[in-house]
Amino acid sequence: MSSKLFVIGNGFDLHHGIPSRFSDFGRRVGEVAPEILGLIDDYLFVDEDFWNCFEARLATFDSDNVINHAEHFLVPYSAEEWSDASHHDFEYEIEQVVDGLSRRLRGLFAEWIRSLPIPQPGSVPLVRCIDPSARFLSFNYTPTLQRLYNVPEPNVLHIHGRSSDVDGDLVLGHGWERTAAEMLHGQINEGTDTRVAGGYRLIDEYFANTFKPTGQLIERYRAKLDSLRNVSEVIVLGHSLADVDAPYYREIIAQVGTRATWTVSCYLEPSSEMAGLERLGVPSHLARFAPLSML
Repeated sequence: MSSKLFVIGNGFDLHHGIPSRFSDFGRRVGEVAPEILGLIDDYLFVDEDFWNCFEARLATFDSDNVINHAEHFLVPYSAEEWSDASHHDFEYEIEQVVDGLSRRLRGLFAEWIRSLPIPQPGSVPLVRCIDPSARFLSFNYTPTLQRLYNVPEPNVLHIHGRSSDVDGDLVLGHGWERTAAEMLHGQINEGTDTRVAGGYRLIDEYFANTFKPTGQLIERYRAKLDSLRNVSEVIVLGHSLADVDAPYYREIIAQVGTRATWTVSCYLEPSSEMAGLERLGVPSHLARFAPLSML
């Protein structure tokens, strides 16, 4: 096996004409589930950059707004209009929001990912530097490497899941791991209304269900990551060096040390990529940068 490691990100799929931006997913949500798009607008922080940092924005869930909305359905037990039928209304309203922005949204994402069209071989220009015998760490879910470059399946680690695995989970989420003090269930005591307590637990479940468990994934694939010790060249194609994925890069660096050279694709000029490698501690003399079309 080659001593090269390719790190593959969404820019690689975009380079091949695959409409895989989160903004493309946003349009799909608006087409097939406008009510979910409404929940996004109401309970997540949406601005012009929202779809560019969609996963991170899942952590901006406005729990106060959700609770304020649900409190309209929190009828006091002493009220004349109280009935057993309304006992679960408060929790139901919270559950609809939480379920819509976690389970249902993930389901829509999986359906969309699995529907993305992969170009036919020979229909698009290929990236010349791809070595099918190398190892690949792919942050993409798609089988672009396998279909267009004949990379053997065992050579590719899809760290967040594969679209071809119809029963497998696709990892999607934010990187904010809340402390115990930040969880609402810590506010529950013996005097808390059981309905309110149930709503608080649902909100805590939202943050847990939309959290990307990077540490767990690293340990799950520990053997594969440890096998990178003989890698002498790392080529990053179409993937940012953003802080959210820094734990993966630190694992790579821990294995390859200062032996390996780095080649990183950049879209226009490489200032952000250079800064990213510097933050990770890769010496500048080991790195070079070039547009994907030139690699």
